[in-house]
Amino acid sequence: MKYKSMLYMFSLILVFKGISFVFAEAPATAKIVFASSLNVKAKGGSDIYIMNPDGSDRINLTRHDAEDSEPTWSPSGRHILFTSDRDGDNDLYRMNADGTNVRKIFKKWANRSNPAWSPDGRQIAYFRGDEQAIYIASSDGANEERLVNGWHPTWSPDGTEIAFVSLEESLDIRVIDLKTRLERVIVPMEKSLLHEPVWSPDGTKIAFNRVNILLFILKGLFNAKDNPPAQTIDTVNSDGTEIEAIVVDGTQVSSPAWSPQSNALIYSQLSGKERHLFKISLGNLASEQITHAGTNYSSDWFDPTALPVQPQPHLLTTVWGKMKIQN
Repeated sequence: MKYKSMLYMFSLILVFKGISFVFAEAPATAKIVFASSLNVKAKGGSDIYIMNPDGSDRINLTRHDAEDSEPTWSPSGRHILFTSDRDGDNDLYRMNADGTNVRKIFKKWANRSNPAWSPDGRQIAYFRGDEQAIYIASSDGANEERLVNGWHPTWSPDGTEIAFVSLEESLDIRVIDLKTRLERVIVPMEKSLLHEPVWSPDGTKIAFNRVNILLFILKGLFNAKDNPPAQTIDTVNSDGTEIEAIVVDGTQVSSPAWSPQSNALIYSQLSGKERHLFKISLGNLASEQITHAGTNYSSDWFDPTALPVQPQPHLLTTVWGKMKIQN
């Protein structure tokens, strides 16, 4: 009997040892994940890359003749969620941080994009183009639920709210309380198109892309360079106060993403015929270009040193170790 028990325990050890080899690992150093057209032969295609925050050590993760875009790190950094049309139309996919084990999130297709992880990694929010609405679901694709008419969802760091661009009569930036389902306006439209809100990791601000419609048309028609910028990257306090233009050079800019320390932004900017990623410090507003080949956009920044050792009391999480296992 004792021999059988020891044999059973030894078998379990071997099983769990074998399983441990397939667990995804997070990057050991800070990495930026982004979409790029570099070396993609298919017209309109793009791959998911990672690189260091200074633009060095660029690595292609997907290598597929599809349009892979909108990558976002899981909270633990062990997985990447992204949008792809590799099966014909846009839907959401998930892969390990090193590009292995790519799999579709949902069994039933729908036109899904704009993915965002919840802070505990248990849920995702996304846009469904077939219904012009934001949905939330479990990170494995179960329990899909319609939330609100809108797009570009971004989760608050405490997990209680989602900011988004409304698709009601007024295309403003709003925040919805996930418990009460009450909405509040953060940034009114005011003759501008508002895009891509993203919540800062410290919870204090939301960055977004603003396009002045009239100026954008005039610049396109008359190539006016001395007028105020038609397109900017702005920030606003999470309560809707103190809107500040961060990137104001007037060139086409988009896709803001926060540094894990909430002290810098990455954004995409048109440079010649290509789009490149730039990094700007919120302290002195000094900007530097970090990509130099291909068209680059849709970035997200992960830093293992920024992960909390213990969850904060206000987060909708339990234990950090459990969170890491689930995402």
